[in-house]
Amino acid sequence: MFRGIHTFIYGSNRRDGDGKMYVRYEVIGASSVAVPTHFFKVIVAETADQKYDMEAYVMPNQVIDDSTPLTVFQVCGTQL
Repeated sequence: MFRGIHTFIYGSNRRDGDGKMYVRYEVIGASSVAVPTHFFKVIVAETADQKYDMEAYVMPNQVIDDSTPLTVFQVCGTQL
């Protein structure tokens, strides 16, 4: 049982195949609003014994089939 659950969602950009970080994104509209390539989600839950569990996910900003398991997108928190 969890005492509290906190969720954080934010847009981000991913590393290319060379391992380096790049800022590349589409902009839309007259104001050139940035469209992130990926989103990350962090879930922090406090357990009944006042310890914390954390899970992190990175998902592409595109349609994802409903049958795709969430675990496909799970990453270590240090990868965010």
